[in-house]
Amino acid sequence: MPSSTRLDKDTEALLQKAAEYAQVTKSELVRESIRAYCAKIVEQKQRTPWEIYRSIHNAGGSEHGKRISGSKEMLKEKLERMRARWSP
Repeated sequence: MPSSTRLDKDTEALLQKAAEYAQVTKSELVRESIRAYCAKIVEQKQRTPWEIYRSIHNAGGSEHGKRISGSKEMLKEKLERMRARWSP
């Protein structure tokens, strides 16, 4: 399906140079660029909130679980330090 788009001079020059470097026609470069850009937008919009959260936060997590699982040892160490301060 034919389509036409008006480009400013700078964009036209950039398109021409990129097409020459890629050794493809301007039309092919425009088609491939639009496909890639639109696919990226569609993919981002279709992600679930959980997928977005996971992509933003590091895989290691907040280490909150480590604090919880080690709380007994942490409390023991703190009590020992307090006892050492108060012992003669």
